[in-house]
Amino acid sequence: MTPELLTLSAYGFDLSIAPLAGGGIARLDWQGRPILRPALPGAVEARDPLGLASFPMTPYASRIVDGKFSWGDVSTHIPPNMAGGAHPLHGIGWRTPWSIASQDETSIEIILVHAGDTNWPWAFESSQRFTLKQDHVEIALSVKNRDPRPFPSSLGPHPYFLSEDAEIQFDAAQLWEISGEALPSHLARPPVVDNLAAGVTATRLDLDHCFEGWNGRARIKWQDHGVEIGALVLVGDTPCPCTRLQLYTPPNAGFFCLEPVTARGVSFTAADPYELGVVELVDQSLTIITTLTPFAVS
Repeated sequence: MTPELLTLSAYGFDLSIAPLAGGGIARLDWQGRPILRPALPGAVEARDPLGLASFPMTPYASRIVDGKFSWGDVSTHIPPNMAGGAHPLHGIGWRTPWSIASQDETSIEIILVHAGDTNWPWAFESSQRFTLKQDHVEIALSVKNRDPRPFPSSLGPHPYFLSEDAEIQFDAAQLWEISGEALPSHLARPPVVDNLAAGVTATRLDLDHCFEGWNGRARIKWQDHGVEIGALVLVGDTPCPCTRLQLYTPPNAGFFCLEPVTARGVSFTAADPYELGVVELVDQSLTIITTLTPFAVS
């Protein structure tokens, strides 16, 4: 029987995973300081991924408009998966229990096997491996096609960070302006792109945008500690840079989300989805490896 929480402690890190709550992270601390927003009271027991510290987006990230797109001979009509939302979003992994594959003193691997249904018509297997290392935490999220038909995929973690006293800094070339229900419309370079390169207080932002041309590194600083976020993409065994970063900063929420993603959202129906980062899976896997490296602020 899979427990509600799996825990690891090593190298000053304390990590709790909630496999039954969509395979999300319930807590990640470093030397007693929160790196991620701790799970909200009751979220693990209620199996509510939106109340966790982070959850996985697999086999797709962001939204599919009206749940409809065609790929090869398959046409989808995926139902919404969040109350009040018109479009399915973030895949199915965050709404599905995961199973334990392995655990040792410094790592946990959990898996999700999907046979194909109305929520995603193709069969696939996803895995998450959480590893505590001497100076960082590594999270590897993968999806592999188990279906005879190819399908499109995009991946990413969905971590929550505490916004109070937080400064966000990263370099990117542009962002996707949005319309309607945070749907990307066109590329632009408003002043916030340059402001973020210098560092911006999280509570001064109101964004739900995907940044393009990200250099693969971001830093968050609080009063006495911070964390550097890095990401790398693997298509099969081929390493590729992660050049997209989603930033969500809802006003007065007490949190923000900084999400490395392999593709821009709402991309399966684009004229050229591959240009936006979509990977068609045939018999290979897609992986995003995210690192969280904490540091002290003097």
